[in-house]
Amino acid sequence: MTERFVRRRYIVDWGLQGNLLAHGLLYGGLSLVALTAGIFVPLLWNLAGGGPVAEFEEQAIVMLYMHERFWLPAFVCAVIVVISSVRLSHRIAGPLVRYKRNLRLLAAGKLPEPLRTRANDHLKEEVACLNEAVAGIGARVAAIRGAELQLRRQLANSLRQLPADQRAALVDVEAAVAALQQAVGAFGEVDTGDALRPAPEAAPRAAFAGQGGLE
Repeated sequence: MTERFVRRRYIVDWGLQGNLLAHGLLYGGLSLVALTAGIFVPLLWNLAGGGPVAEFEEQAIVMLYMHERFWLPAFVCAVIVVISSVRLSHRIAGPLVRYKRNLRLLAAGKLPEPLRTRANDHLKEEVACLNEAVAGIGARVAAIRGAELQLRRQLANSLRQLPADQRAALVDVEAAVAALQQAVGAFGEVDTGDALRPAPEAAPRAAFAGQGGLE
């Protein structure tokens, strides 16, 4: 259960977050190596070069002291890098995973609920752009659906008014209207669990629903 909790809350995209974690450890490790070299190399150089006994003993004591005290802070720094990398990557990967999911749904003709982001999430502007795109497509589909519905009604009225021998001329029109109805019906809303809708997007989504919705 603990592993499942950790995966659900912090590790949502192993590829992206693992890559960010690896880069964080790499750059943190390089910084630590540079710091270690800057501290220990001069001491080792002086110890190897010889010198007065008193100075040698003093430098050796400093070397031993630093060697004893250095590794715990270095380990703590590595832990900090890991934790901060996981937290940062989660703030990026969390919205990005759902962002890609909604893009795939949109490509399949499904209109997902607007995405929500947490206070510390990144990609807020990108998520807002996606929400606006989905809302805009929903409003346009609603307009097309309304026009298609009006066209079907007008066609039905025309067919009732025409004599039976003249209705055959509108067979192709009926087929085209049926194809249009099927194409528009391919678009539909899908519940992604992001039920809370931001206020700026309420109007276009409501307009879409006001046309009777899509199956």
